[in-house]
Amino acid sequence: MLHQILPMILVCLIGYGLKRAGVLRPEDTKTIGKLLTNLALPALILKALATTSITPDLIYLPLSALVVVLGLTLIGALCLRGLKLGRATAGVLVTAFPTLEAGALGYPLMLIAFGDVGLSRIVLFDLAHAIYLLTVVYCLSAWSGKADITAQMLVSKLVKTPFFWAIILGLGLNVLGLNGGMLLNLLDIVGGSFLLLVLLLLGLEFQINISALGLCLLLAVIKMGCGLGLGWLVAGVFGLDGVERAAVLVGSALPPSLLTLLFAQENHLDTGFAISLISVAIPLSLVVLPLIISISQ
Repeated sequence: MLHQILPMILVCLIGYGLKRAGVLRPEDTKTIGKLLTNLALPALILKALATTSITPDLIYLPLSALVVVLGLTLIGALCLRGLKLGRATAGVLVTAFPTLEAGALGYPLMLIAFGDVGLSRIVLFDLAHAIYLLTVVYCLSAWSGKADITAQMLVSKLVKTPFFWAIILGLGLNVLGLNGGMLLNLLDIVGGSFLLLVLLLLGLEFQINISALGLCLLLAVIKMGCGLGLGWLVAGVFGLDGVERAAVLVGSALPPSLLTLLFAQENHLDTGFAISLISVAIPLSLVVLPLIISISQ
């Protein structure tokens, strides 16, 4: 697994180096993000779901994710009681804690370790998390920033998310058996750019506030440890093993979602703290997650 992870870290470092050299600028992250969310990621999800074997018992994957994110939401709220944080910083903590960066880390790691089957399993795990992220977590972020939010806004945000439609279409193609060669070739070309784009994006987004380093590291360790513990618990309760168990364990231990930063910007929360927390948690995850996968194999 190490020989597969090291090139990923190297590409992240290349992205960071290109930013420092001025070849890529901070605003380029928006363009890369749009390519990922609108093209590469949906294509990757479509292919994985359209071509893999999906059975009714896999419903335990999204159910596992729901238990994990609900548990992390409660733990994040409890953490606030022991910390003296301003409303803007507390808002970032309570919204970042239950979120999981599956797209940038979980998907590529499961794809490398288990192929399209592994990718399809973590996509199903991420389904419940994504809906929770775009509804409950978004509401928490808006409430922390004292912004008005309506049910119509939440539905609109969910419907406009390409990730959501990629899952629906992928499952539909799987049921209908429409996974011909021409379609797969198209998805291969578009989805093939996913890993490069997401690793460059991680390198570009890397930025740590030294004054908040200790707190961010502590929170990242607590979040990862609690998430992994919850994942281990639900995997045991639901009797999951093999690649399904790996998907739950990896998904549960993921760092905060990059969307946390977008929510913080939109709702005028502490974006500096959000960037630092994500920048600390991602390198930590690149060390821990391969170990989890190795144990699960």
